[in-house]
Amino acid sequence: MQTLDDMASEAFFKREGPRCLSPMLRIAMISPLPPQRTGESSYAAELIHGLDSIRNIRVLAITGRDAKPLLTEMGKTEIYRIWNGRSLMYPLGLLRAISRMRPHIVHVQFGPHGKVYGGFFGEPMLFLLILLKALGIRTTMTLHSTWMREQVKERVRVYRAIGGLSVLAPALFRIYMRLLDFGTSSVQLSTVKTGSTLRERFLEEWSFQEKKTLEIPMPCRLPRRVLDRGQALQTLGLSGKKVILVFGFIRRGKGLETALLAMNDVRKVVRDSVLLIAGAPLDKDDSAYLTELHESTSSLSLNGTVRFDTKFIPEDEVPTYMSAASVILLPYMESVGASGPAHNAAGYGVPIVASNTGHHMRESLGGGLVLFQAGHPEDMADKLVHVLSDTDSALRIGERLKQYAKTETWALAVKRTLTNYRKTMTLP
Repeated sequence: MQTLDDMASEAFFKREGPRCLSPMLRIAMISPLPPQRTGESSYAAELIHGLDSIRNIRVLAITGRDAKPLLTEMGKTEIYRIWNGRSLMYPLGLLRAISRMRPHIVHVQFGPHGKVYGGFFGEPMLFLLILLKALGIRTTMTLHSTWMREQVKERVRVYRAIGGLSVLAPALFRIYMRLLDFGTSSVQLSTVKTGSTLRERFLEEWSFQEKKTLEIPMPCRLPRRVLDRGQALQTLGLSGKKVILVFGFIRRGKGLETALLAMNDVRKVVRDSVLLIAGAPLDKDDSAYLTELHESTSSLSLNGTVRFDTKFIPEDEVPTYMSAASVILLPYMESVGASGPAHNAAGYGVPIVASNTGHHMRESLGGGLVLFQAGHPEDMADKLVHVLSDTDSALRIGERLKQYAKTETWALAVKRTLTNYRKTMTLP
């Protein structure tokens, strides 16, 4: 019996006619994959798992040399460990490989991290896209981070080595975006819902063609297991504590310095509260930022109230951290895409307190976030105290998030991705 996905895939080929040369849709997916420590890695792995389960689809996964095998359901995915983002020549190598693969579409999972994609914002990837266009190969890029001009300026300003060039950053990034527009058949913005404010703002800012600017709402990852909170706290050595969890990579822009200031007020009211910062820095500037946070913790006399688990948290330990939390905190000072940590945490039913920064926080998770004014530790503290003190309210908030996670699933994200492929293939 055919599934809905099978029928959708076959209908795709009937619509495309001569564009597709075989009964199998061949998708070349360029992305880091686990264990590479980027947000795109886990996202791409989940998407590939979903696509591989569809009978008429084959994924050709182009990834880094240290990627582990993907144990997909149907076993149709082929992995090519040929991508080295540190080499400026990698676009030419990938071009040769992709031309031999003869995919119907190339899908890039993209986040502007220089170590992974090369250059400062991944400029070599633009070169590859333009070369693929010259060969007549359709391309789509999922933008997991959607930068506006002022956000680019602020981000460059915080880097000590190039901070003085921040005034030039918006103009240079505009050139970058024009090349991205030229080189791609479509872009898929990682948003929190269809018809998002983020897409409207993106179109105003960068003047992309509306029909090629697609959306892929961030799905929620349902937890593989949920622990009893007491058991999880005991495992982490935090029995009897109310844990405020900040989870994910440590980097500037996440507002952790504001969280430290807020804990001065929170601990006066909720004396058994602990701020648990769990995650690893990615580069030298992130490590310098972590050092600054440790110094601030000492100067504020928060050593007994703040704990740093500064390591990459492996997948099997994530449920312990999430289950131990009384509240999950997103203190971002900047937010350039749908928050992966928020969507991955929603299924645990733990209240999420987040800053109102960016163009999507009010719409995120169906409006289920508890928001505070970005950069204001007093407002953050008030919201945290309320959630930690009002058990009934916390349960209602958590249940709403859990129900949202059950509807915005990865199965739905795969179907939306297929729809975006169809739109990309039919664009003139």
